[in-house]
Amino acid sequence: MATSSFTKEFTLDSKQAVESFVKIVSTPTTSVKIDRTLTSQKNLKEGAQKLRSLSLR
Repeated sequence: MATSSFTKEFTLDSKQAVESFVKIVSTPTTSVKIDRTLTSQKNLKEGAQKLRSLSLR
């Protein structure tokens, strides 16, 4: 993910940098499991109420 501190000048100027880059690129991504119980209707309503109460302060 690019950030504001990311520079467009991207050079791999050492053997260690190349090896590290290859390792990052060749490693498969792992999927993230989402706990669907955290997004139940009850929890959504409670969260919305909490946000409303915080915004009224």
